[in-house]
Amino acid sequence: MPSVFFETFGCQMNIADSNMLAHALYAKGYYAADDSASADLIVVNTCSVREHAEVRAKARIVEYVNTKKKSARPPEIWVIGCMAQRLGAYLQKEISGIDRIIGAKEIVSFTQELCGPTRNAEAAIHGERKATGLISAFVPIMRGCNNFCSYCIVPYVRGKETSISAAEIEKDIIGLVENGTKEVTLLGQNVNSYNDGTLDFSGLLKKIHSVPDLLRIRFTTSHPKDCTDDLLDTVAQRPKLCRHIHLPVQSGSTRILDLMNRRYTRETYLQRIEAIKDKIPDADISTDVMVGFPGETDKDFEETLSLFDQVRFTSAFMFAYSVREGTEAAKMDDDVPVSIKKERLNRLISLQTAITKERYAAMVGKNMDVLFLERQRGKQKLWIGQNNGCKRALLACNDNVAGMILQVRAIHSSGMTLVTERI
Repeated sequence: MPSVFFETFGCQMNIADSNMLAHALYAKGYYAADDSASADLIVVNTCSVREHAEVRAKARIVEYVNTKKKSARPPEIWVIGCMAQRLGAYLQKEISGIDRIIGAKEIVSFTQELCGPTRNAEAAIHGERKATGLISAFVPIMRGCNNFCSYCIVPYVRGKETSISAAEIEKDIIGLVENGTKEVTLLGQNVNSYNDGTLDFSGLLKKIHSVPDLLRIRFTTSHPKDCTDDLLDTVAQRPKLCRHIHLPVQSGSTRILDLMNRRYTRETYLQRIEAIKDKIPDADISTDVMVGFPGETDKDFEETLSLFDQVRFTSAFMFAYSVREGTEAAKMDDDVPVSIKKERLNRLISLQTAITKERYAAMVGKNMDVLFLERQRGKQKLWIGQNNGCKRALLACNDNVAGMILQVRAIHSSGMTLVTERI
């Protein structure tokens, strides 16, 4: 039997795509290799959101190709995902030794071909995913994006927004739960614009909430323009829906937001934040932000700092802008020097780190419900879990608590993790 090894870069959607393709390959007779050295097929799933992500992926592909050339039994190498879509056959010319390129737009249809004409690629996950026993699983509910933010390559490499039917999503989740899954994270480039023609995103959440034995529901990523009061009310009123809203802001400056084609202002974003805090007072709010976008002045950046200071995000993904060929922003003058980008990014990271530590420290002495997922590696082997928001928790416990929600008390904060004791 042939073996396959996956290495996945990028977002949760890429992880879900790798899982989908993996289970189709398992159904065709492949088994999961322990490492790349023993694999007959190596699949590298790539990301194009930032230049750094492409550089890392290319470096790893070159490593695999060089090993392949020296191997007595050389593996096949497939490159899939967003970078594969963006660069196409050029990538094979740049790195000789890649056997197959499968772009992000083609992954579903390619998986359908592997599964056979009678099976749908998304539906195929049911049977094959049963063996995985994932406690927390990613479930794509839509693909593509229609927003065309000026800096973003995603609409070009993943195509137009399409929603998977609510019935298919429910079937997928039921299949996962029957095989041990306790928590699902619904995925989409703009998850809260979901609409399958029958249900909008709030309607889908209500439908999934009724799935028996499913304990928790998460979703990402939300767009501020689609973060409606109805959605927030749905989360507030249903206990399985986790109290975590990931709401990318990208900049605290209305002028820069307009250049980014984000379709909201600083003021309207802050109004959505206040709505979250009003309707879901215990919510963790996280975000994405970039610094050094073309034209960003010191004043624009200070507005981002002040927004972070005002909102007090639990956590944030923070990046310096890098040019993505093919986007509208690529036509702009990338006029913020690298040294200034780095200095601004470091200042923002420093501010957010202090806020995150403050948010975690405030939990010490409090009780919370934590879903435990797995043990740490290494000597301590503490159980790793997450509360009903997005806070990470550790527990010393000899019992097997995988998949259990336990009430624990936070006794210490390391700044980014809570150490807890069982109540």
